[in-house]
Amino acid sequence: MEVPINILIVDDEPKNLTVLETVLDDPSYRLVRAESADQALLTLVVEEFALLILDIRMPGMTGFELAEMIKDRKKTAQVPIIFLTAYYNEDQHILTGYESGAVDYLQKPVNAAILRSKVAVFAELHRKNRECGMANRALLAEVTERRRTQEQLRELNETLEQRVTERTDALRDSEMRYRRLFEAAQDGVLILAFDSGKVVDVNPFMTKLLGYSRDEFLGMELWNLGLFGDQSANEAAVRELQEQGYLRYEHLPLKSKAGRRVEVEVVANTYQEDHHSVIQCNIRDITERSLLQKELEEQATELSDLHRRKDEFLAMLSHELRSPLAPISNAVQLLNLQQGSESRIQQQARNIIERQVRQLQHLVDGLLEVSRITTGRVQLRRERVAVSDIVNSAEETVRPLIKQRRHELTISLPPEPIWLSADAARLEQVLVNLLNNAAKYTEEGGHVWLTVELEAGETKGQGVDETGRPTDKHTASQWTAPCPLVPLSQVLIRVRDDGVGIDSALLPRIFDLFTQAERSLDRSQGGLGIGLALVQRMTELHGGTVQAISTLGAGSEFVVRLPVAPSDERQSQTPVLEISQSTTRPLRVLVVDDNVDTVLSFSMLLEAHGHEVRTAHDGLVAVQAALEYRPDIMLLDIGLPGLNGYQVAKRIGQEPSLKHIVLVALTGYGQDSDRQTSLEAGFNHHLVKPAVLEQLLQIMATVAEQVT
Repeated sequence: MEVPINILIVDDEPKNLTVLETVLDDPSYRLVRAESADQALLTLVVEEFALLILDIRMPGMTGFELAEMIKDRKKTAQVPIIFLTAYYNEDQHILTGYESGAVDYLQKPVNAAILRSKVAVFAELHRKNRECGMANRALLAEVTERRRTQEQLRELNETLEQRVTERTDALRDSEMRYRRLFEAAQDGVLILAFDSGKVVDVNPFMTKLLGYSRDEFLGMELWNLGLFGDQSANEAAVRELQEQGYLRYEHLPLKSKAGRRVEVEVVANTYQEDHHSVIQCNIRDITERSLLQKELEEQATELSDLHRRKDEFLAMLSHELRSPLAPISNAVQLLNLQQGSESRIQQQARNIIERQVRQLQHLVDGLLEVSRITTGRVQLRRERVAVSDIVNSAEETVRPLIKQRRHELTISLPPEPIWLSADAARLEQVLVNLLNNAAKYTEEGGHVWLTVELEAGETKGQGVDETGRPTDKHTASQWTAPCPLVPLSQVLIRVRDDGVGIDSALLPRIFDLFTQAERSLDRSQGGLGIGLALVQRMTELHGGTVQAISTLGAGSEFVVRLPVAPSDERQSQTPVLEISQSTTRPLRVLVVDDNVDTVLSFSMLLEAHGHEVRTAHDGLVAVQAALEYRPDIMLLDIGLPGLNGYQVAKRIGQEPSLKHIVLVALTGYGQDSDRQTSLEAGFNHHLVKPAVLEQLLQIMATVAEQVT
């Protein structure tokens, strides 16, 4: 029975060793594992190996370092090494591998057929060497016997020629097996003359790939196959091979006999064969891989374009939805002015319209906010703000929905104010979304809790005492100033309900964009699945976190953690504006919008507040009306026929007699870039449809004071 060939496989990942054992499973091999360079060295001291398959990247001693140590030892210097790696794929790294003693260099994940083919070659070479060694020992024994007795020498001489013939036949058999491996390889192999670079041998894979016969290949140069542009480039590559001993190319073109283009990867190296140098070129067809890569790049471009068009669509959708919301909202405001004379049915109808308009506006704002967040265009306007103020504003916003569903809302605030450095509007949006979510998924008459508490932590820096002085003696000896204190306190805002809860399968994805609980015909809660995604993004922008805790059927709790502002931070001096419901005197107002209902509803609202109003429906008429009417203030839409709102604003600004007019952009476009464009065009204010009436009245009150 033939003795198995010893092969040492070295990798710090056991699963990789298992893969190699599976690939090289052969009764003629004995595979020995080593999970580190040190373990491999100890194994090499004890046993003899035909081949070493070695991972490069390992903790401690790297594969390169281990290879150098192996080559420095006389006992192991001749052990062939095949490097495996998923990281070192640069030419310099590969050259380092060959300089350290490697006979081959394969990239992970390794092609199993190629690895088996290469291992079989070295295993066969080891068997051949072992057989030669055995033959040499046998011959030595025969010589010893010949010296011992002439008679035995004559007998040995009679059989020596026969034995040599047998050994020669065995070597020829080995060469035949090597040739079969060469011909069965699933990559192209070209053998070139070292001096001329001409093909002297080719395997069947190459003849099949390019359509040339073996005889046609012989004598060709690589540039004849399209690998290089011309003969001079071919000669330069051969010279580099002669000098360096190794070359690697990716994405080179090959040209078949029929003119078909084949994209290949080429690895070429020189080696000794029968006391002379030859060049071996391993050629891998990567046409399919390149096509897949190109498809992926095209898909990435398409996705990027789709993402851009999606953002443009969301912005346009929000504008188009806001335009009809403006007259509806104005109509509700007009109905509010008639509350004393309306019937109960009229009052209920007005309340329904008002709630639904508010819900539509909330959805539109959410769509636009998603677009801002996903493209990184959100800018926080931080100021020192009390948590209680944010909670009170959020409670006021959701009060109609809480009242509609007859919920009990319990709010618990600490006795002392907790201050944040935050964008109050954004954090209010966070709490509104959480409260709305709790209200939607809690049965009528249920309970919703909002609790605020301070999660106190240490305020001193790491390694300092209560005064800020370092506690380490060595550091303290060099201490000249107080170490900076690290505020660790956080505010916890909990929103809890006793509603339907969240399924455990959905809970890990609850903050993903467009994620919603499963709906049924008897429970359609509405919404777009963006509220909780906005909560998470806005909380993270403030340096905080949000956590969802829930059990299906037992309610839900959302916990928002936010860093508390340093106690020495100065309070914002932003003045609080008081909304005036009436101005000191009537104003001359010009309302410009191509939506007739918007113009009509604004005119009626402003006239109901005592102002004189004129209207226009396109940009050119608006400029002429301004010249004739000389208004105090213009409410101007952006998307106008004739001249757009920006162009109208610039025309107004260029007319000396109209410089006193206060320009208010009243538009469905509400992104930061839209506001900046309005400012540059000459607008004094930018309101997004449907505008809050109190905000518009405050602007008009300020204008009235200036012209009084």
